[in-house]
Amino acid sequence: MKKELNISNLTIGHQQKPLLKNINLKAKTNQIIAVFGRNGQGKSTLLKTISGLLPAISGNFTFENRDVLNLKEKERAKLLSIVSTSQNNVEGITVKDFIAFGRFPYTNWLGINSAKDYLKIEHAIELCQIAKLTHRNYNELSDGEKQKVNIARAIAQETPLILLDEPTVHLDLINKVEVFKLLKKLSTKHHKTIIISTHQIEYALQICDEIWLVNDNDIDAFSPNELINSNKLNQLFDDDIVSFDKHTQSFKIR
Repeated sequence: MKKELNISNLTIGHQQKPLLKNINLKAKTNQIIAVFGRNGQGKSTLLKTISGLLPAISGNFTFENRDVLNLKEKERAKLLSIVSTSQNNVEGITVKDFIAFGRFPYTNWLGINSAKDYLKIEHAIELCQIAKLTHRNYNELSDGEKQKVNIARAIAQETPLILLDEPTVHLDLINKVEVFKLLKKLSTKHHKTIIISTHQIEYALQICDEIWLVNDNDIDAFSPNELINSNKLNQLFDDDIVSFDKHTQSFKIR
């Protein structure tokens, strides 16, 4: 089986109104890919489309030779999981039970978890270092704690591909760093392919293997070094307002 991710002639949008047309991207598996661009350019729409949450207008997405967009829901749920930017509001459920929902593609018709399921749940809790949270009510957690729990649920789903839409958007600096470190660990030590949409380009350049840059209704792939040494990041903004310093790998306000 060829270990690659392939997006071909994909057009995405809402209600048949294209936002990005004829996207063609290939990438190796078991790496981290960041999708970066300005608001409203199509980052979240791309993730929702390749995850099956939004229908594609046209085109294809294959992962390890499987036609993702045409899989049945339960089969797709064994292949990919998604952590959304929206905050879950779940009443009266413990963190451990919330994480256990990630096992839904594998449970029987009664939704009962097996001994194997509980081992996967415990493994996810250990990876995310959230054992102290497991008996707390999910809704009582801070934003940073919730995001770690959301990622643990995706890990418990046991998919080779994990998509995350702005995973650090509600987090403080320490929690942002912890989330990015966890994603790197999942990729390098647990052989996950991870695609994240993010505005945190400074962090993404440090941990990602590839950057998909969305600009002017187009999307192109770069290695971090290629992106740093190009002028593409400056082209995203009015140069009179903000610029990207390739030496510090950060944006500066003029």
